[in-house]
Amino acid sequence: MAGKIVADTLEHSTAGSIATNFVVKGGSKGYCHFNQAAATDLAVNTSSSVLVDTLNTTSLTDTGTGKGTINWTSAMSNANYTCATGTGTVNGTAANAVSLNDNDAFVTRTASAWSFIANFSSSSADAIFDCNESICVAYGDLA
Repeated sequence: MAGKIVADTLEHSTAGSIATNFVVKGGSKGYCHFNQAAATDLAVNTSSSVLVDTLNTTSLTDTGTGKGTINWTSAMSNANYTCATGTGTVNGTAANAVSLNDNDAFVTRTASAWSFIANFSSSSADAIFDCNESICVAYGDLA
């Protein structure tokens, strides 16, 4: 039998209380941990995109070198949600210069999918690469 609990505040006997809107609106609505490149320097060895662990993620679509789309199981209420990202390595290179972002003319964010491009900056040039051990965490309201 399904039930419904209606409350404005959650209270712990010793840790205090919190308004339920922080729990509902403040928690992650989805995440995706994935490898887009051959992971020869990791325990996972693959030559194509692989989902390692997910929440509210249907699939990862590889749309080209350094580009992809994370498809959400349950859509967000609109395309204005936030994604926090990170990545491990690019072809064995330390990741401190890599960014996953959706600020590119070739990618589009929708309520049901977040597209990204992986930029790698080096001293010689900027480039787009497939990344290993990448993450995306989505925050916003579900539809």
